[in-house]
Amino acid sequence: MGKIYKWGVNPFRDFLLNSIMFDVDISERGAKQDINSAFTYILQNLLNNEKDALHLDFEIKNKNDHYRVLGNNSVSALWLSGIIPIDTESALKNNSFTVKDRKYTYNSKKKTLTYTILKN
Repeated sequence: MGKIYKWGVNPFRDFLLNSIMFDVDISERGAKQDINSAFTYILQNLLNNEKDALHLDFEIKNKNDHYRVLGNNSVSALWLSGIIPIDTESALKNNSFTVKDRKYTYNSKKKTLTYTILKN
């Protein structure tokens, strides 16, 4: 069973879900440009250095009306997950980032972001 969706937690998911609710095929080429512009705007308002938004790189896949949004680098994967690292360059370089008790690791071959819970 799935989790209950909570609005306002992740602005990227909120934007995508809202687009889908208005019958936008977010995997369509023209839509991706609009989504990229919206995501860049969101990032410029969240990041300490708005120029870091240049690292935004993602793709959206649609298979049988099931969308999959993939970050093409570690910071894009973090951003799309609603995590804004303080040191963008370090997260990009190391493909990992720690928040509280979780260490996030990006696999560039599979384009997946996983986390492990760190023991205190």
